[in-house]
Amino acid sequence: MERRPNRRPGGAGSAQRDTVRITVPEERSAVDAPPRGRTADTEVVDTAAYAKRAKPKRPRALLASALATTVWAVTVVVTPILVAVILGWWQAGAEGSVATVAAAAGVAWLAGHGVPVDIGPMHLSVAPLALTVLVCWRLAKAAAGTTRAIGGRDAAAVRAAAGLITILYTGLVAGAAALCTTGPFTVEILPALLHAVPLVIAATAFGAAREAGVLPWDTASVWMRRGLRTGMITAGALLACGAAATGVAFAVRGPVVADTLALYGSESWIVALLSLVYLPNCAVWAAAYITGPGFAVGAGTAVQTSMVELGPLPAFPVFAAVPNAPLPDYATILIGLPLMLAAVFGVILTYRSPDLRVPRVTTAATVAAATAAAVLGLLAYLSRGAAGVDLMADLGPDPLAVAGIAAVQFLIGLAGAALIARLFAVHRRAAEAELVRRDTVVIPEPAPSRDDALPYSRDLT
Repeated sequence: MERRPNRRPGGAGSAQRDTVRITVPEERSAVDAPPRGRTADTEVVDTAAYAKRAKPKRPRALLASALATTVWAVTVVVTPILVAVILGWWQAGAEGSVATVAAAAGVAWLAGHGVPVDIGPMHLSVAPLALTVLVCWRLAKAAAGTTRAIGGRDAAAVRAAAGLITILYTGLVAGAAALCTTGPFTVEILPALLHAVPLVIAATAFGAAREAGVLPWDTASVWMRRGLRTGMITAGALLACGAAATGVAFAVRGPVVADTLALYGSESWIVALLSLVYLPNCAVWAAAYITGPGFAVGAGTAVQTSMVELGPLPAFPVFAAVPNAPLPDYATILIGLPLMLAAVFGVILTYRSPDLRVPRVTTAATVAAATAAAVLGLLAYLSRGAAGVDLMADLGPDPLAVAGIAAVQFLIGLAGAALIARLFAVHRRAAEAELVRRDTVVIPEPAPSRDDALPYSRDLT
């Protein structure tokens, strides 16, 4: 088969088309031989038209993929919620209508987006972070799948995939808010969209950009990437310490938590499930407690390492694990935990950056401190809210206080430890270089002899 480009010149208004001349050899006799200039049957194929027919339509693929991935993302999150609500409904004696059960599942799904809902006289605006993380994960996967389906490798594909999924998902949120306003549940559409849309945009944009390979992370400078990575790791380490402190609090006050669960009788598993959903919130509150600002469990209350002011609390296992007294003297080491963690990661940042000068290392440590403080402040904002009126109208830590105090501690720990480790690292590298200089014997290369030069002289002559 022979492929030849066949370009036909045209006038100013005619377009040139690429064609392929396909030659198919056949066995012929001398009588059936083709005329001169033709050795076999030749067929001209228009490659542009062929490629146009073979290439799938991108808008159609974008719409189909976005619709499928969005529905699947909602199904994965809503299905376990609906199963848990149905089981609780049966456990409670199947009281109420099926519409109320479906509305309860929809309200729980909306609460995972931070949407404030009213359940009878109680106003609930504390987002269960476990559901929030699940929602963001599925949205990022949906955006990545849509970007992959259209073969996106640029910013335009990211905007198309993330934008279409955001539009479809926002419509589902608005529909759920309208349909769930029944029975004891009340959800306002405008506040629901104001809380859900920013979360959806952030999750879908991240998923699509990561799949397309156009994240700003890839084009950022070395010190910026190392600073951001160190800040995220520092914030994650402090959150891990907060989760461990939450587990210790539940273990220490285990009898009180068990007595609280026993009050619900056969429905205690529902309360236990709700407590598990709010455990990430407790981890963030514990991190704020370790950092210093603490958190509130009701209006006019404060839970800090040096002071505890509480009012009457509802019979809920999460509230049963709240400390009711200041820390003892031997446990005050927790106050310096953020500073110690920052110092450890500051040293690690320095020893992993031998190629950076002192100003760049200091800048990377500053970026790391700002990143860790911003992450903690954002999580503190997402984990707070209200679980009622009057007394329960203020729950969780103050985001600005958490971010401000954490920024000071992280900056001192990261920058100070990075500079000190840099001094020791410089002396260590200088000592290693001196040892190499002393123990190394330089062997000079032998100069080329006259015999080696003769062949070249012969060539020249």
